[in-house]
Amino acid sequence: MLRYLGVDAGGTSTRAVLVSADGTCLGLGRAGSGNPVSSGTEHAAAQVLAASLQAVTAAGTDPASVAGAVAAMAGARVVGGPDWLNQAAHTGGLPVTFRLEADLHATFCSASPEPAGYALVAGTGAIALRVRDDEVDQVSDGIGWLLGDVGSGFWIGQQVARAGLAALDGRGPATALSRALLEQLGLDPDPADLIEGRSRSVQDAVDLLYSWRPVDLAHLAPLAFAVGVDEVADQIVSAAASALATTITAVRQPGLRGPMVFGGSVLSRQPEFAAQVRRLAGDFDDPVFTHDGLVGAASLALRRHGVPVDRQIFDRLTTTIAAARAAA
Repeated sequence: MLRYLGVDAGGTSTRAVLVSADGTCLGLGRAGSGNPVSSGTEHAAAQVLAASLQAVTAAGTDPASVAGAVAAMAGARVVGGPDWLNQAAHTGGLPVTFRLEADLHATFCSASPEPAGYALVAGTGAIALRVRDDEVDQVSDGIGWLLGDVGSGFWIGQQVARAGLAALDGRGPATALSRALLEQLGLDPDPADLIEGRSRSVQDAVDLLYSWRPVDLAHLAPLAFAVGVDEVADQIVSAAASALATTITAVRQPGLRGPMVFGGSVLSRQPEFAAQVRRLAGDFDDPVFTHDGLVGAASLALRRHGVPVDRQIFDRLTTTIAAARAAA
């Protein structure tokens, strides 16, 4: 029986699944960050190998029986071809040749077996995708916290911090985000003293936030949705929804129909916000939600090695991988 390996290598964790040609999950594996840009190629390769060998071991099979493999990850283009990964895999006892795929493509393929359609992912970053003929056809945004990712968790979190501190500093309108921000940071929201003419809480917040990595501002994004009725927070949320709608509209092509896939924590954890984005985006199908790219990585592993993935095989991938995860 031929077996295929799909790996969803993310910035936080790496997930691997071994599947048969009929879409049955045979084994799962998990390891640390597999992003070659943020973690380096050596570390990323080690994590992909560890997760892959776990999946093979869980299936009770010989690593040599794996007929093909796909690793879906962000930043693969930056580090060139897959030689860095294949060399580590072969040295580590997994004699299979990996193909690299975009993590966003795997996200789309986790929600649908269709060869064409659209995806919008808003997590820490934000990016939209158009798929045509089983290939990435066009993307919009996803250019990072410094230059883009508008409407993402980072972007929303940054607006929360800016608005909350501006209100405390007298530069912006009063907002419940100020107290929520200070409490989130573990700071006194009602300080009695000043530091060189500035509220101690504001200065402490500034010092703390500048010690974070910029992308960690995404941790503040939930505050925009949690403070209740607040004009400033509502404006931030509305601006984010409008920006994401603009991003997905940028990849829309007249005449190309297909499923719309929504992914990422900002969209999946905020259903009212996701509905707002959908309304603003206009002429798309209602979104199908997905949480990661593992099913898609397995689907791509089959497709890239000559196994067509129809609805029956896709449904089997989805249900058996979900069952294995629940049992793990």
